[in-house]
Amino acid sequence: MRKQVWEPALRKAGLAYREMKQTRHTFATLALSSGANPLWIAKFLGHRNTEMIFKVYGKYIDKANNQRDYGPLNEIFQVGLGNEDES
Repeated sequence: MRKQVWEPALRKAGLAYREMKQTRHTFATLALSSGANPLWIAKFLGHRNTEMIFKVYGKYIDKANNQRDYGPLNEIFQVGLGNEDES
């Protein structure tokens, strides 16, 4: 596969050589950084659960858009703490 497909494809695209697994890691990292569901990523990559995703790529989850992910939850906590807007 590497010699017959991967390397010729990289040459044709004008890209420097990189191992196929690097592309897989890039996909997982970009997906997590974009806020994709870790379970979806795990299933897409062929894992049974998210264990490997959290173990290998967990550091990238913090780069997800926390406002989108936790905005409503933060609002609930602020109201519960009496910190809601006076508007």
